Amino acid sequence: MERVRGILLHISVVCSLICITTKILDYYNPYMDFSGNTVGFQFVLYVAVIALAVTRTYKTRQKKSKKTHYKMLNNLKYV
Repeated sequence: MERVRGILLHISVVCSLICITTKILDYYNPYMDFSGNTVGFQFVLYVAVIALAVTRTYKTRQKKSKKTHYKMLNNLKYV
């Protein structure tokens, strides 16, 4: 599962960089319509982000025992 999440992370980073670059290029030259040509990358980005959210694992913390030093010494067995 971690390998799949790693691949999805890489896909989302690449698609995000493509979308940001095309937005910047479209800002400087709006007549080329770079943003209109990246619709496929945007959908791949959306699917990858949704898949990352679905495959997220929630780890619970284990509580440490609150034994004091004195209680631990009393539990030792003398041979």
